[in-house]
Amino acid sequence: MELPESRPERIESGEGAPRRQPGMALRVAIGFLAVAITVVVANIATQRSAREAREKVRELLIQHEPLVRAIESLSAAVSLYERVVIDQSETSAIAQQPVKAAAQRMTDAANDYAEAASRFDELDRPASAFHAELSNFRKAGEDLLSSSAARRARMRDYWTRFDTLEASLNAPQAKAVRFAGAVFASEKLMDLARTLAGIREQVSAAASLSSPRSAQLIIGSENAFRSSLQLHSAELAKLHGQAWFEQVKTNFNAVVTGRRAAFQSIDTFNEQSVMFRDRAADISGMIVTQLVEPARRALANADRLAVQASDRADRHLGWASGATLLLLLIIAVATVTGVTAPVRRLTEATRRLAAGAVRTRVVRGGVRELDTLAEAFNQMAEQLQQAQNAVRVHQLELEARVDERTRELNHLAHHDPLTDLPNRRHLLAHLEEALDRARLRNGRLALLFIDLDNFKTINDSMGHAFGDRVLQAVSERLRMNSLFSRSFSARLGGDEFTVVCEEVNQLGDVERLARSVLEEFQRSLSVHGRELRISVSVGACVFPDHASDSHALLRAADSALFRSKELGRNCWSLYAPQLLEAAASRFKVEQSLRRAVERGEFELLYQPEVCFETLETHTVEALLRWRQPDGNVVSPADFFTVAEQTGLITDISDWALRTAIQTAAVWHHGPWPKARVAVNVSSQQLLSPSFVSRLQALLQQHRLPAQCLELELTENILQTGANTIATLKRLRELGVSIALDDFGTGYSSLTSLERLPLTRVKIDRSLVTTVDTGGRSPAIVRSIIGLCHSLGLQVTAEGVERPSQLGVLLTDRGVQVQGYLVSRPINAATVPVFIDQARAHLEHLMIAAPPPAVDADNNTTRLRTLRASSARGARPARAPADEK
Repeated sequence: MELPESRPERIESGEGAPRRQPGMALRVAIGFLAVAITVVVANIATQRSAREAREKVRELLIQHEPLVRAIESLSAAVSLYERVVIDQSETSAIAQQPVKAAAQRMTDAANDYAEAASRFDELDRPASAFHAELSNFRKAGEDLLSSSAARRARMRDYWTRFDTLEASLNAPQAKAVRFAGAVFASEKLMDLARTLAGIREQVSAAASLSSPRSAQLIIGSENAFRSSLQLHSAELAKLHGQAWFEQVKTNFNAVVTGRRAAFQSIDTFNEQSVMFRDRAADISGMIVTQLVEPARRALANADRLAVQASDRADRHLGWASGATLLLLLIIAVATVTGVTAPVRRLTEATRRLAAGAVRTRVVRGGVRELDTLAEAFNQMAEQLQQAQNAVRVHQLELEARVDERTRELNHLAHHDPLTDLPNRRHLLAHLEEALDRARLRNGRLALLFIDLDNFKTINDSMGHAFGDRVLQAVSERLRMNSLFSRSFSARLGGDEFTVVCEEVNQLGDVERLARSVLEEFQRSLSVHGRELRISVSVGACVFPDHASDSHALLRAADSALFRSKELGRNCWSLYAPQLLEAAASRFKVEQSLRRAVERGEFELLYQPEVCFETLETHTVEALLRWRQPDGNVVSPADFFTVAEQTGLITDISDWALRTAIQTAAVWHHGPWPKARVAVNVSSQQLLSPSFVSRLQALLQQHRLPAQCLELELTENILQTGANTIATLKRLRELGVSIALDDFGTGYSSLTSLERLPLTRVKIDRSLVTTVDTGGRSPAIVRSIIGLCHSLGLQVTAEGVERPSQLGVLLTDRGVQVQGYLVSRPINAATVPVFIDQARAHLEHLMIAAPPPAVDADNNTTRLRTLRASSARGARPARAPADEK
């Protein structure tokens, strides 16, 4: 675009255009010559005064230089010691020689300062607190180095355990079947290996001192490994052997324990490092306040003398400056008179040019310099006029581009860049509008969450680029589906998609939509020339049946999706209030359980196991209870699953074992010398490599014989793996008894009785409950008792609550009894009282026990014999089976 040409406007003065005036340069040269002469004279006087001041300052510097060097040397020695300690703490091997040398240098520097400061009477001597602080600082450095060594040892132990786990996990691959040059290994085993590799990378990154740790991410990966291992336990055990599977579980628990210890040592090291740096900062501050400040006060008097000399130089300089300014004023007046008019014209022209009058021009004339300036001004005005025309053209083009770019940015702000589907922001806005429409028409609205099953496997095996293409193909499938043509589809992020369907009249329509999604993805996807079959999980909820606002609908659909994943994937679930309630309940129990561990809200009760042949209490079983702050008592059945999932079961079980041993030791050395306590042990405890050594240390600490302790283990952890059998044998060599709890339920196996080094079998209450009601229970119980006696094992019947049950059990010899009939669980203080009164109480129960209906004569004879023996205070002819 071009502007029409116009005639330039010229600015002239009222007296006509001035002519060029020569001689301006000569007048300026004479003026500057006079200024130069004045400046030279003033400079000579000023230099003389300044030279006197410099000589005075030089004398002060020579006098105070040793003191300054001593302070600098001390400060440098402190910094060197700090740096050496920090460097050594972060190396792989600590060298003591540099640390000792730095410490000695710091001590020598402090002595040197004390010697230098003694030459100045006005200086204070270093306080004794400063020397004490130096000693504490040196001690803090030694503690930091010790913490660093402990940290490296914990990390080496962790990687050793990790390598052991990795070796055990990779062992089956070395034995994998080879066919046609390829190796076929378990897919689940490969998934575990990949998860383990991810844990290695996360721990390697988190263990770095310069990297912020993300413990939650590592714990999540460990939980994923544990969940995958448990989920596919049957398949892995079948493919690679039960012994291998138990070894992997044991090694993994050891890795988790090692990781916790390593990270704890890193946290300890970091805390001590911060404390060490803070102490170094305090030392530096003390150097400033206790050493530098006194030196500054000593210099203050000397500085006053230097200031006096400087003042004399300033006065001389002031006189010279006044004369120079006077000459400059005379020259300026003479010069201004020759340049005022041209400058006035230039000023007016500049003002008009700034206001937008680009056609303004200045008439040339005056001194040569101003004439040249006027010519340059006119050229600039001409160029500005041309540039203004060009700017107007480009402005129109720029406005068009801005409009286009604004539309693009608005699209990107509301759409996913990968799939071009609406994003979360667009979804929330559309969902709010859809809810408003549904409220107006008093109708329903369905919200579907769609999640790709095992999408992480696709990313890990095929790469993230291929995974992105899969997501694009899924989004295209949703767009092309005729059922969703009138619905709103969006991508929430990752592999999660959302569909909002407004045309929903009844809940049956939601089922039809969800099944349509599942059927749609039964057909294979064509991704980059490959036919890929995937499955999806769908969670659905309906407005207003399940929620009344957008955020509540999103939570409901997400909980329904989580339920679909729990049901095995490739299915759909409709929201139910119980889903959110279950999730909230699990979270509440978990948080309460963590607080209970921190506050010590757990307690142990003890239930006696008695022998009616000797009328004595042989053992008491420790039973865990959780007493909440409101007074309610929670049994382990209500929180055991959550404790196992969160890993708190190890801390709880260790506390229970430690408390039971401590209490038994008090009984053993006090009112009950034959005290014997039975404690339930979790699988995590038993599979810990250090369990036996820690148990032995506890027994030695409390001076409790190993024969006074019995460990009760359920059969699901008493598998005949090599590690389990080895641990049990070590416990038996130590003298600890092993009891098989809840025998007769679940997967009870006679192989366990034959291979495991057991000392006792406890018959489950489910068999004892019906032992007095006929049927097959009495025969089964007698068979178990006879089998155990033939194997030399002691027998305890659990859950005895009625005299008729006791009457049946008394017909067999060597059976100990436990249950509410004998005693409910009691606290530790009540146990000695029960022991003292047990004989009379057991005699009463035995007399009141009726004989069983079957074979009444023989059973009555057996009961009479027991009662007569108890009346005489004598033992029966046959005692219970001895421990091995």
